[in-house]
Amino acid sequence: MKSKAELIVVPGPGIGHLVPTIEFARALTQRDHRVSLTVLVMDDSPIARATPSPHHFASLISTDHLRLVQLPSLSPQTISQILANRPGLPRIGLLVHHYMPIIKDSVSRLVSAELTQLDGFILDAFTSGVLEIADELGMPSYVYYTSSAAVLGFMLHLPDLDSVVETESVSNSVGLTIPSYRNSVPRSAFPQFMFHKDDEGYKRLLDLSKKLRNVKGILVNSFAELESYAVDSIDRMVCESQDQVLPNVYLVGPMIDRTGEINQSANGAHLDQIMEFLDKQPRKSVIFLCFGSMGSLNPGQVTEIANGLERSGHRFLWALRRPSNSNNEGGADLEGGIPDGFAERTAGRGLVCGWAPQVRVLGHVATGCFVSHCGWNSSLESVWFGVPMLTWPLYAEQKLNAFELVRELGVAIEMRGWEEEEEEVTSAEEVERSVKCVMEGHVAVKMRERGDEMRELSRKAVGVGGSSYVSMGRFIDDLLLS
Repeated sequence: MKSKAELIVVPGPGIGHLVPTIEFARALTQRDHRVSLTVLVMDDSPIARATPSPHHFASLISTDHLRLVQLPSLSPQTISQILANRPGLPRIGLLVHHYMPIIKDSVSRLVSAELTQLDGFILDAFTSGVLEIADELGMPSYVYYTSSAAVLGFMLHLPDLDSVVETESVSNSVGLTIPSYRNSVPRSAFPQFMFHKDDEGYKRLLDLSKKLRNVKGILVNSFAELESYAVDSIDRMVCESQDQVLPNVYLVGPMIDRTGEINQSANGAHLDQIMEFLDKQPRKSVIFLCFGSMGSLNPGQVTEIANGLERSGHRFLWALRRPSNSNNEGGADLEGGIPDGFAERTAGRGLVCGWAPQVRVLGHVATGCFVSHCGWNSSLESVWFGVPMLTWPLYAEQKLNAFELVRELGVAIEMRGWEEEEEEVTSAEEVERSVKCVMEGHVAVKMRERGDEMRELSRKAVGVGGSSYVSMGRFIDDLLLS
């Protein structure tokens, strides 16, 4: 067994990848001082909203065994090229592509000048291109997977699924049988490129799934008690694989920013107003609507949500963000679809803001429901605080997450689900119905009981002797033995 291990961590861009990776790195190095990590942070400002700086992160790290290195920014010409692509995954993919030479150069300098030893890499799914660098150095690679165990199970299964699809399109399939899902998964829950094998998006996804099979281990930001069916299916997949040895899988979550200190926005001026509003509301009475760091809505949809909230009669806090290219990130987008007189008619029971401290809001006793875009990080935060969810998936794997949260895990109710097309508008009537469903009557009682159950289990999982605590220890042992 080695006396210590030094690894380089390369998170994906965007707050939804960076924050859980920082939390994982902090937990790992605090758990065992024989492990030291150097985290390479990309400048993701071309694609992200106000990601906290490495200096902010560094001020929160209380261990000598963890350090952050800010990588150089891309050239203005390269940034212009990135911004010429559609927001979301296309921009993320191009950003990471342009960062690969910079990452390679930074690794070379660290190895030659600063690190006394290097024992491997911990990568994000988006930074799997670093595998080539690791292979050149003869180093093992691990992936810290920031999505769910169920989605990981799908990714590990995709090469097998691809091998049995003989036509260029599988779009005539009503649903897919995926081992990590108890129920057949409707095709509408997948990105549409999934059903066209000649699509570049599908080719990239298949390539990533094959790379995941070749790493030494995968650490998942989830816990066994939440995704027991998916976890059991992955265990069977690993044990039964014949053609290829699949990597070890370690569930180490939930790794979230439990206090909100890491993802503290620069828009703190709005914090007092938000917390003062919540402090005045009854316990579990407020609907919290927030659609993630990259989520925004068109004016027509904003109007329908506003009308639905007003008709429901329930209290609400709505983080209504401007499009990602706006310079006014802290202010609410009150010009983009909010009906005239809405603020006056809902005064005292509703507040519309642009930025909200999501963790602090979810942890407040007044919060009774979370209308969420179903990003996995946000979903885990909601589970951690025992807050029932209403689903509103927007992009990437969020429809798959919504399906799992509702049909597989029972911690959410479908408001806007996985059937709707991107441009389809959810009506005010549906918003009103869903809000009343999760806040009133026997369904509300059932959802709160389920939320309380998962809240307790999530905390036990990361506590001493819990399932994720044990899994983290197993990873450390395997790392030092390798």
